[in-house]
Amino acid sequence: MIVFVVFMILAVCVLYLASGKTNRKFETMIGHMGRKVSALFLAVALVLSSVMVSPSTVKAAGWLDYATQTISLGTAVSASIKEGDYYGSPEGGNSKYYWNIYKFTMPKKGLLNIYLESLSEEYLRYAHTYNGFLIFSASDPDNMLWCSRYRQNQIRKDYSTSRAMYYGSTEIALEAEDYYFAVRQCYTNDTPYYLTLSYKEPVMNVSSITLSPSSLAMEIGEQRTIIPTVLPNNATDKTVVWKSENPSIATVENGIVKAVSIGTTSISASSLDGEIKAACPVTVECNHNYKSSISPAGIGYNGYISKNCTKCGTETKDQIAAIDSIELSDTLYYYDGKEHTPSVTVLDNEGNALGQGKDYVISYPDNTQDIGTYTVTINFIGNYEGTKELDFSVLAVSVESVSLDMDDMTLEIGEQKKLTAAILPDNATNKSIMWESSDSSVITVDDSGLVKAIAVGTASVIATTVDGEKTAICTVDVICDHSYQISLIPATQNSNGVLTEECSKCGDSKRNEIIYAVSDISLSSTSCSYNGKMQTPSVTVKDTTGKKLQNNVDYTVSYTGNQKDVGIFTVTVNFEENYSGSISKQFTIYPKATNITKIKAKKKGFSVTWKKQSTQTTGYELAYSASRGFARNKTTIVTVSRNKVNKTISKLKKGKRYYVRIRTYKNVMVNGKITRLSSGWSTVKEVTTKK
Repeated sequence: MIVFVVFMILAVCVLYLASGKTNRKFETMIGHMGRKVSALFLAVALVLSSVMVSPSTVKAAGWLDYATQTISLGTAVSASIKEGDYYGSPEGGNSKYYWNIYKFTMPKKGLLNIYLESLSEEYLRYAHTYNGFLIFSASDPDNMLWCSRYRQNQIRKDYSTSRAMYYGSTEIALEAEDYYFAVRQCYTNDTPYYLTLSYKEPVMNVSSITLSPSSLAMEIGEQRTIIPTVLPNNATDKTVVWKSENPSIATVENGIVKAVSIGTTSISASSLDGEIKAACPVTVECNHNYKSSISPAGIGYNGYISKNCTKCGTETKDQIAAIDSIELSDTLYYYDGKEHTPSVTVLDNEGNALGQGKDYVISYPDNTQDIGTYTVTINFIGNYEGTKELDFSVLAVSVESVSLDMDDMTLEIGEQKKLTAAILPDNATNKSIMWESSDSSVITVDDSGLVKAIAVGTASVIATTVDGEKTAICTVDVICDHSYQISLIPATQNSNGVLTEECSKCGDSKRNEIIYAVSDISLSSTSCSYNGKMQTPSVTVKDTTGKKLQNNVDYTVSYTGNQKDVGIFTVTVNFEENYSGSISKQFTIYPKATNITKIKAKKKGFSVTWKKQSTQTTGYELAYSASRGFARNKTTIVTVSRNKVNKTISKLKKGKRYYVRIRTYKNVMVNGKITRLSSGWSTVKEVTTKK
């Protein structure tokens, strides 16, 4: 630092002398030497002093004092070039710049990634000799290791429109040690920049690729996996690119090889840059897996069985001989009551017999035991196709005669007996019999010859053959041992009934009586007043002739509820014996009535007193009216509690005559609703209000 001060003093002196401006004292000190000689001496001294200054003093001694901030790799820092930052020239020379200086450490040999962005493009714009960013080794800070410079190590700037930022980056290969990183500007630019230094592993290229297995022999449809070995193990990107030289023979994806068709090809694996490559020859063969398809033979034409390999498509074809002849074993039968199913023989055009169930199936019609012509259907299956129909016939044997096992019989009414018919000849084709009664009111006969006696009398059973209409007759006498039974149809309110006594066998009648319909049902009373006793009005029932029916014989009577209380009660009449049905009637028990005992006129009103009647009573209804007939529009009814026996009426017209009456009432429940039952009105009283 002292040498530097001396150097600066000498430099000032040289400049002073060169300028010609000296003072007298200084001239006296240097004697009579001329101004020119003094300037030359000082210049030589300046050169010598600069040679004596060591490089570390010139370059590093000043700016190292400003390298106080440490950057952690991968962490962004924010700063700006401003007044007070280091101002000088760490590279030497007279050019001076503003500097921000950081210290960082490379953990191991690799790449240093430099990324910077700012609102100002000045940080990323360089002149021809202007270094924007510099790197120095901490162990040798006098020597610059790297710098960014226009057209050399320039960090290309880009601009982000969305962020309105300038940015740029680069990568520098460095050893593992400590370093200084400097950001340099010609002038202060108090605009922030954002700097990130980060470590990146160096790129290690692939040197070789080997494949396992080294060759493949495969079946069509088979899949095998080729395992690549990429060296060195620490290669930066060990990705391999797979390729088949002929994908129509074998394909490859991620090392999985799939055999497609017969042939040979090669599967290759290359490094991502294509520089390193290895190949595996592939041979594809086929262990045939045939799938058969049939073009069936038919009547008069050949067929084929084709075989196609599902792997490689190889095809073979075998002929199926055409169907040549189809015959029935019999085409004519005589009726014998048995099913007829002639056998079938089928030959191909080479004389070979086809097999039933394998090459064809036979369908016979139903009931081939009957007379007629029938069609046999042969449906070809398997290696054959088509349908063939052949006919055969069954001829009839005619009926010559018919006889019955009985010529006559005697039956009780309701009795049954069966007749049996015999037909000749025994092998007649149609042995069907039509059975008939000469009088179906006396006897009946069913299709099996079962005879049933219906009524007293005589009739015949006639058996006739369907084939030839041959007949046989049996005479039947029907008698009856009478069994009489009584039958009753009860009378109702709407219809008469009937009582009969007939023989259950022949219908002979000994009795037939009409029971006349119920006509009138009445109660002895439908209303009464409460008296504290059970009240059960009697019932009278008459038929349409006016005859009275008997209680507990022709009908019964039941009452609902407690007929001692005020209420509406139901009387139910249930008919019995010769009668059916039921009917309900109602009667009402009203509250006991009361009477007015006293009435007294008052000014513009009156007071009334009556006889108390609180048993089975809810209250009283007091009615007064200016009308003797109690016209509705001139009558007022007042309800009074049952605990009261008097009432004062006021606010009437003075000197006016009024008619007054009273009655009791009780609220009862009828069909879930409250119903008011009232007694009869009391005797009407008159009163004239006072004036």
